[in-house]
Amino acid sequence: MTSACAADNHLALCHAEDRYETASHFSDFVQKVNFKYAFEDIENLSLDEVVQQVATTDEDYRSILNKFSVKSYVERDNVVMLMCKGDSLIIEDAGCTAKVEKVFECGKRPECALSSSAFQVCD
Repeated sequence: MTSACAADNHLALCHAEDRYETASHFSDFVQKVNFKYAFEDIENLSLDEVVQQVATTDEDYRSILNKFSVKSYVERDNVVMLMCKGDSLIIEDAGCTAKVEKVFECGKRPECALSSSAFQVCD
């Protein structure tokens, strides 16, 4: 029972070290998706298809997609991605910046939904 709870906490990123290590990988992933979407010839691919293409380039990105629910949004040429576990938001990141905008701790996580200010960091 204890090991099952520890495994759930690891997947939910309740430990700060795990959370920030994953946030670093997620930030890189989001930036690469944003760059590809905004500046490369994506031949009419959907945003989800661009996300999948970028994920194939790195094991950490594939791991994020396998362990978490990832939602992607675009406004103009800016991409914001959410990393969620169940209905809880773990990370919200805009690909237009070099830092992760929001990383939430266990017990303090809002609903997995795009915040109203998500794209403001890109203006």
